[in-house]
Amino acid sequence: MDSRAIEALVTAVIWVTVVVVVRWVLRRAYEHYEARLTARSPAEAARRRTTFSLLLRLVVAGIALIGLWSVLSIFPATTELARALLASSAVLALFAGLAFSTPLSNLGSGVLVAFTQPLRPRDRVTVAAPTGYVEEVALLFTTLRTDDDRRVFIPNSQLTAEPIVNRTIRDPRRVVTVTLPVRLDAPLERASELLLAEARAI
Repeated sequence: MDSRAIEALVTAVIWVTVVVVVRWVLRRAYEHYEARLTARSPAEAARRRTTFSLLLRLVVAGIALIGLWSVLSIFPATTELARALLASSAVLALFAGLAFSTPLSNLGSGVLVAFTQPLRPRDRVTVAAPTGYVEEVALLFTTLRTDDDRRVFIPNSQLTAEPIVNRTIRDPRRVVTVTLPVRLDAPLERASELLLAEARAI
């Protein structure tokens, strides 16, 4: 095996280890912080959890990109290509175009959502048409689990462009209409009492 290939392999293993260790350390540190914060303010802990989740992904992605750059820079061909791109004025146009593209727009919107907190994991929300519980706020998409157990993936850019109805932050109550069949000869008052007792138990 070529010496550069061996060096690239070793460098890749080192950077993968760095990513895993940094991710583990940050998660452990946040778990201790969250445990103390939850005892004081569960609502604040929920807000911090959303922000931390997105920031952790950004940190891991940044370290992974640096590691990839380190591996590619070992080979002269990829190093020269990178230098040529950076020295070219065309790279400015490339970055300008990417800045307004959908993926980076979703990434920027995800960061904005993480800090402004219009929704958090486990909140019940309505975004445009879908209604459900927030499962995850990722870098590009936010996942909702609907009442019929479907997963709806909403681009983060839509969260900053569409109205969001959050039924959890201020008032967790919601109106639900339920239809129950009752026999014609059944005592309605007794049926109503049983139904109210079950509802209160929930």
